[in-house]
Amino acid sequence: IHAFHIDVKKGYLYAYGTNLFSGGAVVLSLADPYNPVYVGKFDQLGYIHDGYADNDTLYAGHIYTGHLSIVDMSNKSAPVLLGTVLTPAKFTHNAWLLDDHKHILTTDEKVASFVTSYDISNPEDIRELDRVATTVSGTPTIGHNTHVLNDWAITSWYTDGVTIVDAHRPDILVEVARYDT
Repeated sequence: IHAFHIDVKKGYLYAYGTNLFSGGAVVLSLADPYNPVYVGKFDQLGYIHDGYADNDTLYAGHIYTGHLSIVDMSNKSAPVLLGTVLTPAKFTHNAWLLDDHKHILTTDEKVASFVTSYDISNPEDIRELDRVATTVSGTPTIGHNTHVLNDWAITSWYTDGVTIVDAHRPDILVEVARYDT
Protein backbone atom coordinates (compact mmCIF):
# COMPACT_ATOMS: atom_id res chain seq x y z
CA ILE A 1 0.00 0.00 0.00
CA HIS A 2 0.97 3.62 -0.33
CA ALA A 3 -0.94 4.93 2.68
CA PHE A 4 -3.69 4.05 5.12
CA HIS A 5 -6.06 5.81 7.48
CA ILE A 6 -8.19 4.46 10.30
CA ASP A 7 -11.79 5.53 10.81
CA VAL A 8 -11.47 5.50 14.60
CA LYS A 9 -15.18 6.16 15.14
CA LYS A 10 -16.21 3.04 13.23
CA GLY A 11 -13.12 0.84 13.57
CA TYR A 12 -12.10 0.35 9.94
CA LEU A 13 -8.74 0.62 8.23
CA TYR A 14 -8.71 2.10 4.71
CA ALA A 15 -5.68 1.12 2.61
CA TYR A 16 -4.83 3.21 -0.46
CA GLY A 17 -2.65 2.52 -3.48
CA THR A 18 -2.67 -1.23 -3.09
CA ASN A 19 -2.10 -3.71 -5.89
CA LEU A 20 -5.76 -4.73 -5.56
CA PHE A 21 -8.78 -3.22 -7.32
CA SER A 22 -6.70 -0.84 -9.49
CA GLY A 23 -5.38 0.84 -6.35
CA GLY A 24 -8.82 1.78 -5.00
CA ALA A 25 -9.51 1.85 -1.26
CA VAL A 26 -9.47 -1.52 0.48
CA VAL A 27 -11.46 -1.57 3.73
CA LEU A 28 -10.64 -3.85 6.66
CA SER A 29 -12.58 -4.28 9.90
CA LEU A 30 -10.48 -3.81 13.01
CA ALA A 31 -13.01 -5.43 15.35
CA ASP A 32 -10.13 -7.79 16.12
CA PRO A 33 -7.10 -5.60 15.36
CA TYR A 34 -4.74 -8.59 15.37
CA ASN A 35 -6.83 -10.24 12.64
CA PRO A 36 -8.19 -7.56 10.28
CA VAL A 37 -10.98 -8.78 8.01
CA TYR A 38 -11.68 -7.55 4.47
CA VAL A 39 -15.16 -5.96 4.33
CA GLY A 40 -15.25 -3.88 1.15
CA LYS A 41 -13.66 -1.53 -1.32
CA PHE A 42 -14.13 1.67 -3.25
CA ASP A 43 -12.63 1.50 -6.73
CA GLN A 44 -15.28 3.27 -8.80
CA LEU A 45 -12.90 6.11 -9.70
CA GLY A 46 -9.70 4.06 -9.85
CA TYR A 47 -6.45 4.65 -8.03
CA ILE A 48 -6.53 6.44 -4.65
CA HIS A 49 -3.16 7.77 -3.51
CA ASP A 50 -4.20 8.84 -0.02
CA GLY A 51 -7.38 9.48 1.90
CA TYR A 52 -9.15 10.32 5.11
CA ALA A 53 -12.00 8.30 6.56
CA ASP A 54 -14.34 9.44 9.30
CA ASN A 55 -17.65 8.04 10.52
CA ASP A 56 -18.25 5.94 7.38
CA THR A 57 -17.32 8.77 5.01
CA LEU A 58 -14.27 8.48 2.77
CA TYR A 59 -12.45 11.55 1.40
CA ALA A 60 -10.20 10.17 -1.33
CA GLY A 61 -7.31 11.79 -3.22
CA HIS A 62 -7.24 10.52 -6.81
CA ILE A 63 -3.76 11.80 -7.65
CA TYR A 64 -3.67 10.82 -11.33
CA THR A 65 -7.05 12.32 -12.23
CA GLY A 66 -6.73 15.27 -9.85
CA HIS A 67 -9.98 14.71 -8.02
CA LEU A 68 -11.08 14.67 -4.42
CA SER A 69 -14.04 12.35 -3.98
CA ILE A 70 -16.46 12.04 -1.08
CA VAL A 71 -17.95 8.58 -0.60
CA ASP A 72 -20.60 7.21 1.75
CA MET A 73 -19.05 3.98 3.05
CA SER A 74 -21.91 2.97 5.38
CA ASN A 75 -22.39 -0.15 3.29
CA LYS A 76 -18.83 -1.29 2.62
CA SER A 77 -19.94 -3.69 -0.12
CA ALA A 78 -21.90 -0.97 -1.96
CA PRO A 79 -20.27 2.46 -1.45
CA VAL A 80 -22.12 5.53 -2.75
CA LEU A 81 -20.19 8.33 -4.48
CA LEU A 82 -21.54 11.60 -3.08
CA GLY A 83 -19.44 14.10 -5.04
CA THR A 84 -16.11 15.05 -6.58
CA VAL A 85 -14.10 18.19 -7.21
CA LEU A 86 -11.00 18.83 -9.31
CA THR A 87 -8.18 20.31 -7.20
CA PRO A 88 -6.12 23.31 -8.44
CA ALA A 89 -3.02 21.49 -9.77
CA LYS A 90 -5.04 18.41 -10.79
CA PHE A 91 -2.77 16.06 -8.80
CA THR A 92 -4.64 15.49 -5.52
CA HIS A 93 -2.23 14.05 -3.00
CA ASN A 94 -4.06 14.15 0.31
CA ALA A 95 -7.05 15.55 2.18
CA TRP A 96 -7.88 16.21 5.82
CA LEU A 97 -11.11 17.34 7.48
CA LEU A 98 -11.46 20.42 9.61
CA ASP A 99 -13.09 19.98 13.01
CA ASP A 100 -16.55 21.11 11.83
CA HIS A 101 -16.71 18.28 9.23
CA LYS A 102 -18.08 20.85 6.76
CA HIS A 103 -14.70 21.88 5.37
CA ILE A 104 -11.70 19.98 4.06
CA LEU A 105 -8.14 20.82 3.03
CA THR A 106 -6.23 19.23 0.15
CA THR A 107 -2.72 19.28 -1.27
CA ASP A 108 -1.54 18.73 -4.83
CA GLU A 109 1.89 17.11 -5.22
CA LYS A 110 3.12 19.42 -7.99
CA VAL A 111 5.38 22.45 -8.24
CA ALA A 112 3.63 25.69 -7.30
CA SER A 113 0.93 23.86 -5.38
CA PHE A 114 -1.38 24.93 -2.58
CA VAL A 115 -3.15 23.91 0.54
CA THR A 116 -6.72 24.44 -0.66
CA SER A 117 -9.88 24.68 1.43
CA TYR A 118 -13.34 23.55 0.35
CA ASP A 119 -16.85 23.80 1.68
CA ILE A 120 -18.14 20.21 1.55
CA SER A 121 -21.40 20.78 3.43
CA ASN A 122 -23.16 19.76 0.21
CA PRO A 123 -21.03 16.99 -1.38
CA GLU A 124 -22.94 17.40 -4.65
CA ASP A 125 -21.76 21.03 -4.82
CA ILE A 126 -18.23 21.19 -3.38
CA ARG A 127 -16.96 24.78 -3.37
CA GLU A 128 -13.36 25.98 -3.25
CA LEU A 129 -12.91 28.70 -0.62
CA ASP A 130 -9.22 29.65 -0.50
CA ARG A 131 -5.65 28.58 -1.31
CA VAL A 132 -2.34 29.21 0.38
CA ALA A 133 1.20 28.39 -0.75
CA THR A 134 4.61 28.85 0.78
CA THR A 135 7.76 30.20 -0.82
CA VAL A 136 10.34 30.02 1.96
CA SER A 137 13.01 29.22 -0.60
CA GLY A 138 11.87 32.07 -2.87
CA THR A 139 10.58 29.72 -5.54
CA PRO A 140 7.29 27.83 -5.81
CA THR A 141 7.39 24.50 -4.02
CA ILE A 142 5.54 21.20 -3.84
CA GLY A 143 3.01 20.60 -1.09
CA HIS A 144 2.98 17.05 0.21
CA ASN A 145 0.74 16.27 3.18
CA THR A 146 -1.47 18.43 5.31
CA HIS A 147 -2.87 17.25 8.62
CA VAL A 148 -5.24 19.17 10.86
CA LEU A 149 -5.12 19.59 14.63
CA ASN A 150 -7.77 21.87 16.15
CA ASP A 151 -8.19 23.66 12.80
CA TRP A 152 -4.46 24.32 12.44
CA ALA A 153 -3.15 22.82 9.20
CA ILE A 154 0.34 21.39 9.54
CA THR A 155 1.76 20.88 6.06
CA SER A 156 5.00 19.40 4.78
CA TRP A 157 6.56 20.90 1.65
CA TYR A 158 9.28 19.29 -0.45
CA THR A 159 11.84 22.12 -0.32
CA ASP A 160 10.31 24.50 2.19
CA GLY A 161 9.95 22.40 5.33
CA VAL A 162 6.81 22.63 7.42
CA THR A 163 4.16 25.33 7.69
CA ILE A 164 1.27 25.91 10.04
CA VAL A 165 -1.83 27.55 8.58
CA ASP A 166 -4.69 28.95 10.62
CA ALA A 167 -7.77 27.33 9.06
CA HIS A 168 -10.30 28.43 11.69
CA ARG A 169 -11.82 30.53 8.93
CA PRO A 170 -11.45 28.24 5.91
CA ASP A 171 -12.32 31.07 3.54
CA ILE A 172 -9.24 32.98 4.74
CA LEU A 173 -6.26 30.65 5.18
CA VAL A 174 -3.32 32.36 6.89
CA GLU A 175 0.17 30.95 7.28
CA VAL A 176 1.16 31.67 10.88
CA ALA A 177 4.37 29.67 11.30
CA ARG A 178 7.02 27.89 9.29
CA TYR A 179 10.18 25.93 9.83
CA ASP A 180 12.56 25.25 6.98
CA THR A 181 13.83 21.75 7.70
